Amino acid sequence: MVIEMDFRQIEAFVKVVRLRSFSKAGEALFLTQPTISAHVSSLENELGIRLLDRSNKDVLPTKAGKIFYDYAVNLLNTRDDAVHTLNRFTDQLEGRIEVVASSIPGQYLLPGVIRDFAQQYKNIRFFVFQADTKQVIREVREKRYELGLVGAAGEYEDMEYKFIKEDRLILITPNNKKYAGINTGTIAFSTLLDENFIIRELGSGTRQEFEKSLKNGGVNPKSVKVIAQMNSTEAIKKAVGLGLGVAVVSSLCIEDDLRLGRIKSFRLEGLEAKRALYVVYLKNRTMSPLLVKFKDYLLGYYQVD
Repeated sequence: MVIEMDFRQIEAFVKVVRLRSFSKAGEALFLTQPTISAHVSSLENELGIRLLDRSNKDVLPTKAGKIFYDYAVNLLNTRDDAVHTLNRFTDQLEGRIEVVASSIPGQYLLPGVIRDFAQQYKNIRFFVFQADTKQVIREVREKRYELGLVGAAGEYEDMEYKFIKEDRLILITPNNKKYAGINTGTIAFSTLLDENFIIRELGSGTRQEFEKSLKNGGVNPKSVKVIAQMNSTEAIKKAVGLGLGVAVVSSLCIEDDLRLGRIKSFRLEGLEAKRALYVVYLKNRTMSPLLVKFKDYLLGYYQVD
């Protein structure tokens, strides 16, 4: 049997597995959904086996698809490695960088790095998929992405976490009469037990670290009155500004809101509300040359040894 699959088919298959959707894969590759479907179908016909289960809302790999996925990623990495090696002779760097990031590093750390990297290397395209911290770690462990950025470290021994920046969690409140007269910059958490809190979703690194700091400070997280749960930091800031309640968020995300007077911010007295932000990747996985270059650039950007 002669197999004539090409890289377009392989790229389409890998992207569908990563994004669990034909339409999202098409958007990521700047192709139509029918084109993506045709590439994958052609690949399945040539291999003589079904690679994707299309019966559910999310498109998932079959058992054979999971086996082929690792080979497909390795084929793409080998191609990129060859191109990267040849480009050394002309001092060129080109290709596509795919990163999965949780909300805070994805929104407030990555853009500056991408801007400066893109200014230095003109022929690079970026794809950033955002998820909560737990999902980012899962995406990297399941080899859908080679590189991730997270707001909390997991406990898996096969993962490498490289510190990039310290973050402080702070309380934000409406800029109303109740809080306008408080000028100390610090509030005891014990005075907030009757407040309505807006919190992040369960897998969020911000929420994990907030609950950890409460426990370390002798406060039961279940004692917090939760009026809303949201998976968007921007939505939480908007809700706080409108007076729905208070929230604990990253200090990296509130500069513009404070300057415009939309909210007020306070440190929480008695709670060690600090956390680390990390780059994460699998220890024993060979990373594509382009991702290695970007990882090293990112760590250098934040002066990480």
